[in-house]
Amino acid sequence: MQSISIWDKGTASSPSKPKRISLAALAPLPPPPPLFLVAPKPNDVPYTEAFRRQKQTSLARMKRRPLPLMADAHQEATHPVPLPSRIKRNTACTSCRDAKVRCNPSSNPDQPCQRCAKLQLTCVVDKTHKRLSRRSKLDELAQEIQSIKESVGSASSNSLPASNAVITPSRDSEQLGITSPSTGSSRSRQHVAVGPVGTGAIEPPVALNTPVTTVIQDTSTGPSLPRTLGSYPFSGEDIDYYFQKFFECYHPYMPVVRYRDANKCYESCPLLFWTIIYVASLRYAKSKSLITFLSEEIRRQVFMALGEVPITLPTLNAIILICSWIFPSCRFHHDPSVMLSSMTTNAALLLGLHTGKGGHPEYSHGVFKNNFTDEEATYTWAGLNIVSQRVSSFMGLPPVTSLFNQTIQNTIDGRTPFHVPSGFRILLECQKFSNHISKIVLANLQESSGVSTHIVQVLEDEWNTLQGMICSERADDLDRFNALLVRLEIQVYYMMPAPGYSPRLLKQLILRTYHTATSVLQNVQELDQKIGLLSHITYPQFRSLITASCVIFKLLRSSYMQFLDRKSVEATAADAISICERLSVVEGDMPLRLKALLKTFLELYHSSSDPGASWQTEEPVAANFRQRLGAAVTFDCLMSWKSDGRIKRGPNQQTPNPPNENTGEETDTLLAGIVPDSLAIDWTFMDDFEWTWTPPGLAPPINLWHGMAR
Repeated sequence: MQSISIWDKGTASSPSKPKRISLAALAPLPPPPPLFLVAPKPNDVPYTEAFRRQKQTSLARMKRRPLPLMADAHQEATHPVPLPSRIKRNTACTSCRDAKVRCNPSSNPDQPCQRCAKLQLTCVVDKTHKRLSRRSKLDELAQEIQSIKESVGSASSNSLPASNAVITPSRDSEQLGITSPSTGSSRSRQHVAVGPVGTGAIEPPVALNTPVTTVIQDTSTGPSLPRTLGSYPFSGEDIDYYFQKFFECYHPYMPVVRYRDANKCYESCPLLFWTIIYVASLRYAKSKSLITFLSEEIRRQVFMALGEVPITLPTLNAIILICSWIFPSCRFHHDPSVMLSSMTTNAALLLGLHTGKGGHPEYSHGVFKNNFTDEEATYTWAGLNIVSQRVSSFMGLPPVTSLFNQTIQNTIDGRTPFHVPSGFRILLECQKFSNHISKIVLANLQESSGVSTHIVQVLEDEWNTLQGMICSERADDLDRFNALLVRLEIQVYYMMPAPGYSPRLLKQLILRTYHTATSVLQNVQELDQKIGLLSHITYPQFRSLITASCVIFKLLRSSYMQFLDRKSVEATAADAISICERLSVVEGDMPLRLKALLKTFLELYHSSSDPGASWQTEEPVAANFRQRLGAAVTFDCLMSWKSDGRIKRGPNQQTPNPPNENTGEETDTLLAGIVPDSLAIDWTFMDDFEWTWTPPGLAPPINLWHGMAR
């Protein structure tokens, strides 16, 4: 038996000396683990270059992972585990390269990468693609838009008379796609006073010349063909005139129509064709009777189209435009936009527009076979979301379900393969938050008879944070105005407090609401000076102005006047009356009826000998209509005027006399000095609120008044 000598150092007490140990006492050592896994090489296969690269790859992998334990390494050497196959692609797709993120390709080369599949982006691999910085992109788009403006401006100046020349101011947000109707705070425009159609007033200033890149162009078509609606003929020149006015002045506010060729528009949907002409005629009609004629004909065609299943996408676009610029004969309560918006939303779901896909296989079959593009589907679905939420807000109704899904979020974030203007994205963000407000307040009202001021303050703080993010340096004055309307929508809930509120805190919050309402009226007048906003304002924005006016007038007759400057409040109330007058399009429309009502209240307020003694005793809260959400303040304000005796009869006026025995009609007695003789009042506005009292001395003819309830 062999033995070896091992030197033992020993200790300080005993000297070191060698020890002899037998080799049999040592346990056998296991074989050393392999440094890497290599497939066994057959004897008849020579050492190739591929085998050398495989060995280098194995070494690199072993360096990136910890060494296995001895037993595991021995097991792996005995039973080698095949390594997972890795997808190799030397070039990332253009989307991941622009975003500067890692591109993980799919195992199927025909499928997009993981990021593009998740975000529904177009996955394109281009080795020659070079990432551009934001500044270079904006410079390139600015040059392209400037060249387009020059070409379009020269073409329009040659084809149109000098009176229809287009003002084309530029702004930074135009580089993002479709322009917004505002020119920014750094640019202003001369304002021309506007009156109803046919009064001989100068045309209002044009909002913007929409660039050619904002709509789908049809350059192969010829001039517009003459058309006839009923017995009313339209020449080709008239059709071109109205289409140009629509796309210049109205289209930037609601850019759902993606092509501007009149012939193609008529072939796809005559209702959309005539709706475009109707919207343009609201301010630019060549005949006094055109607006009334078109509104009646389009109303009839709309309700006929709603009976056809499926409702086509151009028909949905026509209804979106109608809800944005409602018929002048619309009344406060009898508003068709509620029914139209809800029906079109369900029709859009049947077409699969909520997916943002034009040819979605699960929604395109049978009679629902569609041929519209993803861009048309996305814009129409976004427009329906905006209109539906706005209608729900100003009518005080619960929001429609299935709104503001992932398609809308992708549009807001700009994750679309086509350009969406920044103003349209900000408007979508505003209405998405408005939908959030309605849901929270509705849940709170179901548990109590009011809205907690704490909840409203939380919503206001959330909106302040979000507004700071969406209203960046690229946002213009119109975008900030839309954001201000959302703030007013939040703050009106301070006027619907839940029981047990603090009077001192409520006073501060309601005064804050008053200042927001004053800012709304001031901003809309400034925008009217810059871009002529009141000439092309949408119907939902007008309803927000009604809410702001009701807040002003409700504080005017409250005990809170002791905390405000009386002259300032009266001046703001006069501004509200002036705004309603400028919003009027035809005689007897809603803005004109509202102007008469507000003017009557202000006249009686001034004619009272002591206005502060009797009218300023009530709290400016909405005691009724709590279930009408944000519209409760408007409804409560107007209905309280109806029931107020001083609005009905004046401070000393007697009750109207009983009906005459011979004629059956009521004879009214008017005391001098109660209502000014020069005040032309159209009291039909209050028919919406069942106000059946006859204004003294202003009774309509007997044949119109006969049969009405007293």
